[in-house]
Amino acid sequence: MVIGNLRSMKTQLSLKNIEDALSEISEINYDGDTVLRLQRLGAVAVKDLMTQFAKAGTVDDYQLIALVLRRLTDLQVRDYAMGLTTADNLDLAFNFWHWLLQLAPTGLIAPVAAIFSTVAYESGETDLAQSSLDRSFADQIEYPLAKLLRRVYCAGWPAESFAAMRAELHPKVCASLFG
Repeated sequence: MVIGNLRSMKTQLSLKNIEDALSEISEINYDGDTVLRLQRLGAVAVKDLMTQFAKAGTVDDYQLIALVLRRLTDLQVRDYAMGLTTADNLDLAFNFWHWLLQLAPTGLIAPVAAIFSTVAYESGETDLAQSSLDRSFADQIEYPLAKLLRRVYCAGWPAESFAAMRAELHPKVCASLFG
């Protein structure tokens, strides 16, 4: 019982720290002239966070976590993040997105839950993929990627199709972001 309480306290502390860090990070102003720069920084932040997670199984850099959570609301950054999953790192990606989903506050859950859903689906965890989509919809009822994934899952697309789509889409996203 004590261990559970300590974990709960640590999670609450982590969430508080993340929320504090989020309050310092603005959303991308798509009418401004820094859109591409902020998207690039977001993409690099996702890769950095995933790399740090791979080394330790957790990350306590709340500023980096907050930056990733905020930038995943951007379509380009989200699609870049989805493209980081490969057959070689599928287990790491599964654990990373599951971990990040536990830290995402209301309003920022949808993109993380949708990405985790794709990794779960590709891992053969279809029930978990569906429940993750439910979390995405609970956060943002009209989240476009969740709606698309729901249709894909209901149509019975093979899990391998995600790897093929990533292989086609990721280079285009990278070219758009990094030239």
